[in-house]
Amino acid sequence: MKNYLLLCGGVGGAKLALGFKNSIDPKHLTIAVNTGDDFTHLDFKICPDLDTVMYTLAGESDVSKGWGRRDESWNMLSALDDMGGETWFQLGDKDLATHIQRTQLLRSGLSLTQATHNLCESFNLQKNIFPMCNQPVETYIQTKNRLLSFQEYFVKLKCEPPVTDFVFKGLDKAEFNKDLDLSTYDEIIICPSNPYVSINPMLQLGALSKHLQDFSQKVTVISPIVNSKSLKGPTAKMMLELGHQISVVTIGKFYQNYSQRIFIDTSDLKESSKLNELGYEVNNANLIMNNTKSKNALAHEIIQLLESR
Repeated sequence: MKNYLLLCGGVGGAKLALGFKNSIDPKHLTIAVNTGDDFTHLDFKICPDLDTVMYTLAGESDVSKGWGRRDESWNMLSALDDMGGETWFQLGDKDLATHIQRTQLLRSGLSLTQATHNLCESFNLQKNIFPMCNQPVETYIQTKNRLLSFQEYFVKLKCEPPVTDFVFKGLDKAEFNKDLDLSTYDEIIICPSNPYVSINPMLQLGALSKHLQDFSQKVTVISPIVNSKSLKGPTAKMMLELGHQISVVTIGKFYQNYSQRIFIDTSDLKESSKLNELGYEVNNANLIMNNTKSKNALAHEIIQLLESR
């Protein structure tokens, strides 16, 4: 079997990652996760995308919310609210334990990769989930009026301010995770995550960007847009605000320099010729992953196609 590297953001990427986890031997699967939305809150190091992937693969995610842990309680947050503390970022009690443990591991001198693998062990997961880099990269959202940190925009302001651009701070000192040897992967999957704030921070890392451009024939994009709508999150809203059409063609243009193959939903087959003109081999499948069966089915279909090559 081929070796697969998944480039993954939050909920949408985590769903596909679960399908892959359920479909192939873990020794053939590596998941590189966006850390551009990491931040420090209440003195804790919080890594939302890493946690979403970890919780999802461990069967610990709150499926109804799309974030956090299942069977959560909120005693700490309630008590903090009573004291007049900051509660705009929702921290459940079980989720908070993850952030406390990660913060302590990092303060003890471990890298983010080592801390992530320590947490993976706690959830009985393979050590195949990696942060995109060990250095801090911070995503900021440029709006008409001011520059917002990602979590302020995404959580506190609920994605309401119109977006004009994105800023990634810390890239001058960041490098793609050195524990991941890109030459060892036969296929690279860009998960159906937000291209602007989940995948783009990874594309800003020089070694990964160059590798994807040099070996675009082994890169497969899974569209986060289905029938002119976002599968999850503010992708479609951002497209409109940036002056783009909400379409799989916009996704194709975004990744044109990095990939030669794309999966689109069967509802978007009418756009195939435009994607062909951009240089893509177009494949179609049901991209809506609303249960374990559909997550596994999509992963199986992608793997079946790529293994046949």
